[in-house]
Amino acid sequence: MITLEDIYKEDPTQRIIDEGAGWGAEQMLKAGVPIFYRNEKYPETLKGDLFVKEYPNGAKFLVRKELTSDFRLLEEIIKPLD
Repeated sequence: MITLEDIYKEDPTQRIIDEGAGWGAEQMLKAGVPIFYRNEKYPETLKGDLFVKEYPNGAKFLVRKELTSDFRLLEEIIKPLD
């Protein structure tokens, strides 16, 4: 399995992009907006339609996101995470 460190070694600019995204995510949470991301801690989120959804209160859920043919975004909560 490829890790983030492997990606950063191959493309050092990716670390800068990720750090900027991390700052943006922090700001979203501070503003009360939930965020979605992928995390190596939850390998099922590293590809496909599964993501971690984190709320400003720290609650995290594994969710499935799907874009329908008429461009509606559907979200299904699969399970709570730690």
